[in-house]
Amino acid sequence: MKHVVIAGGGFAGVRLARKLRKEKNVQITLINESEDFRYSPALYRAATGFKVGTARIPLEWMLIDSDNVNVVCDKVAMIDPDHRKFTLTSGSEISYDYAVCALGMVTTYFNIDGIADHAFGVKSVQEILTLKQHIHDSLEGKRDKKQNYVVIGAGPTGIEVAATLGMYVQNVMKKHKIRDSHVEIYLVEAGPRILPQMNEHAGLKAEKELKKRGVKILTNTKVTAETNLSLHTSNGNIATHNVIWTAGAMNNPFFADNAGHFTVAERGKIKVNKHLQSHTNVYVAGDNAATQFSGLAYIAVRHGNFIAKDIKNRIRGKKRKNYADPYPLQVVPVGRISLFQYRKFSIGGRLVNIVRRVADLVGYSDVLGPLKALTIWQNSERLEDEWCNTCRLK
Repeated sequence: MKHVVIAGGGFAGVRLARKLRKEKNVQITLINESEDFRYSPALYRAATGFKVGTARIPLEWMLIDSDNVNVVCDKVAMIDPDHRKFTLTSGSEISYDYAVCALGMVTTYFNIDGIADHAFGVKSVQEILTLKQHIHDSLEGKRDKKQNYVVIGAGPTGIEVAATLGMYVQNVMKKHKIRDSHVEIYLVEAGPRILPQMNEHAGLKAEKELKKRGVKILTNTKVTAETNLSLHTSNGNIATHNVIWTAGAMNNPFFADNAGHFTVAERGKIKVNKHLQSHTNVYVAGDNAATQFSGLAYIAVRHGNFIAKDIKNRIRGKKRKNYADPYPLQVVPVGRISLFQYRKFSIGGRLVNIVRRVADLVGYSDVLGPLKALTIWQNSERLEDEWCNTCRLK
């Protein structure tokens, strides 16, 4: 019996566990800080009024059909590749035959004064719930006649939030019968254009749609500081107590804490060989691995698929194949439209929303299986503000 220990319950980790769940000679331990899986493509929707349950899914439920998987809610602190064991923050030690580090990225604020203290995030469910509570409280409290909401970072997450935030705020105001507040949405980007991860045509389409929705786009604008009443930028100050930080990600601190065991590549990610290994019996997957397109959920799933096959081939003494990142498809929602890009080809419009919906179904299926995925997917466009007494009654 081989023991596979997976550190991290994201796309790569859960996909790997599911791909190995029918292996009778494999026992799996999945270690994750939270009891829940975070479906990141749905986070922006949850932040702007859609069901939180489509972004937060219990790991035990996801893997209920996996008899050889044990979920441990803890945090990995150290790895000892020579003795094949992890040490957890609880002090427990877990030995492995094969280890997989798929811990994901963490937010960085680039040491900008005040951002960590005052800005709201959208990269976890708890951050989203805190943001939604703040939006309701600040509108109800009418701290000022004008409400400026500033989204920092014009990557896919920032674009998605900026495009839907205005409508969400207006809906909250309507339900709370607030008629004397004026709302402005700003999108701040340090670089020369928005959506730099996609080609220029896609960026222009996104910019056009955002402007239709009244979003004020500020490119070539660096954030220098934040106080509880204003955001300071290289192009002046914006009066606001509603800053949403979507920029900045760095590799999980676990790798810096265990720097002697890993080789760091560009962007702080971990160098891996042609089998996604950092050591003979240690794999690195998902956002942590320095592969060409790592950082996308689609690629994390492919990492999980590859490692599952590689482990099975090693156990059975079969020939091992080499890994290569496939060129990814990218789909980004922007308000009423979506953008699609593959290599140099891109297209945007309402019809692309169909592609986005299909991509969501595939994404859920990758980590849930088809039946559970369909259950979640069917409810992913439903609104939810039941935690707010005023909104629940409307």
